[in-house]
Amino acid sequence: MFADPLLHQHIFWHTQWDRSINKINMATADLNTENVIAVTEADLRDEQKQAMARVMEEYKKLCLKSFSINRSGEVI
Repeated sequence: MFADPLLHQHIFWHTQWDRSINKINMATADLNTENVIAVTEADLRDEQKQAMARVMEEYKKLCLKSFSINRSGEVI
């Protein structure tokens, strides 16, 4: 599904993270959401923007598959 190596690597990393996160006791973790730096699209490098655009287009196509047109032309 993900032909882009960057996206494949991202998915792999998240899979590994999700497996290991269960080992961390979140009650003792010192997390402060005020220290999180938000990333905007403008912050991305060109290749990251292109990868994101490809994934968003694929997601859009996937979402459009949930609609259909009946015989009278109405989208449902």
